[in-house]
Amino acid sequence: MRLSPLPAFALALALATPALAEDAAPKKSGGPRVVCANNTKDGSRAVQGTDLVIEPGEKVKDAVAVDGNVIIRKGAEVEDAVAIRGRVIIEPGARVKGDVITLGGEVRVREGARVDGDAVALGGKLKLDKQEAVAGDKVSLSFEIGGRDLVSGIIEDVLDDEMRCHIVDDEDKDA
Repeated sequence: MRLSPLPAFALALALATPALAEDAAPKKSGGPRVVCANNTKDGSRAVQGTDLVIEPGEKVKDAVAVDGNVIIRKGAEVEDAVAIRGRVIIEPGARVKGDVITLGGEVRVREGARVDGDAVALGGKLKLDKQEAVAGDKVSLSFEIGGRDLVSGIIEDVLDDEMRCHIVDDEDKDA
């Protein structure tokens, strides 16, 4: 079985290139939140601290979320999808032409969705409504010691040390 180099690339991309931007999610009061988003010229999207939703009819090259979920709606098409400390959810009628990968999260492929490549969950779970919805390899690696997933713990430790996003503290705006 050959694993794709996409997880390492996605992690490097997510840690090295997030741009500062205001997210479209509703503002929650009461403390700091991480706000990062990046849209590239090649059609890739990356977010941190919020969900990335690919809407019907959209075509995205790579969809990456750190500390958030990648949600691919019916009629949307994505080349590759990666969630770090989050889930990739592929709704019925959505298609991923390449691979779906989570590091410290879950891959969820609903009935009627399609993944042409591999589905990989490192430090998380792989949930497929139908096994044949994924054309490539199906990999789920989780190793728990004392109720804590070791793979997920390593990912969290690395990301906590290397966060490079702007932190918005809603309380500071009022001062």
